[in-house]
Amino acid sequence: MAPSSRVIALPWYHRRDYAALLVLVSDRENMPATYDAWLGRAESTERQFQKADFDVVRIWIRPAPFADWCKERNLSPDQRARFTFVNEAARERTVQR
Repeated sequence: MAPSSRVIALPWYHRRDYAALLVLVSDRENMPATYDAWLGRAESTERQFQKADFDVVRIWIRPAPFADWCKERNLSPDQRARFTFVNEAARERTVQR
């Protein structure tokens, strides 16, 4: 089977970072209050994309590097910034292969 050319990058977080991430982001009201709730939703989203024949790439977001990345670009650390971050990381990964 040929690999899918449809790739989607999803933000992924470590359990140990989730509380700090909620403090950092400007849209915490749009995120689940707990890591376990986030993980359930993220894994469900991942499965939906996989069923639709997307290759899913998990991109880890760590609070301090993400905050620095946002500051360098004068971006609010919100959902739009998270998806821009993971899409850039996924493109860089593709170029390096």
